[in-house]
Amino acid sequence: MPRPADPATRDRIVDAAGRLFYARGIRAVGMAEIVTAAGCGKNVLYRHFASKDELVLAYLQRVAGQLDPAMDAAVAGLDTMPSAALVAITREVADRATARGFRGCPFRNYLREMRDPSGAPGRFALTEIRALRRRVDVLVAALGAEDPDLLADRIWLLIEGLYASAPYGDRGEAATTAVGLVQELLAAA
Repeated sequence: MPRPADPATRDRIVDAAGRLFYARGIRAVGMAEIVTAAGCGKNVLYRHFASKDELVLAYLQRVAGQLDPAMDAAVAGLDTMPSAALVAITREVADRATARGFRGCPFRNYLREMRDPSGAPGRFALTEIRALRRRVDVLVAALGAEDPDLLADRIWLLIEGLYASAPYGDRGEAATTAVGLVQELLAAA
């Protein structure tokens, strides 16, 4: 009779895979390397994850479980202040992008590397990105701006720019500039 899957082992596998995926990319990391890093057998890994896609999905879900609450906390108490919430969202992304060891947004990294959003990990990554975009759109709509679509697009471009520019140049300066530009856009709205 097979032993039941141990949740602590599953967590250890996702932790090890997540570190490797984030540092080197999904394609560069093989299942054998994950087995070694997690300190488990191949059969144990496949008992928890029937495929690499299942493991990648678990990794992305774990990331979302960390990032989503952080974003919620950033805007907590700002329900009636959409401008302040938009600045808080931008600042939260800026803080992520300037954090030590930041190697890009895991969702965007996945989509850029794999280029096929049709599988479960790709659909999940797109859902996470679109959820943040919807949050920006809803907050901009609450402002009553003259052209909310244009304002939302501009703010979104700054947020995407923070993620895209993180590997290059002075991250701190880019973060400060992006937050400042969002504040200017909102003041002009």
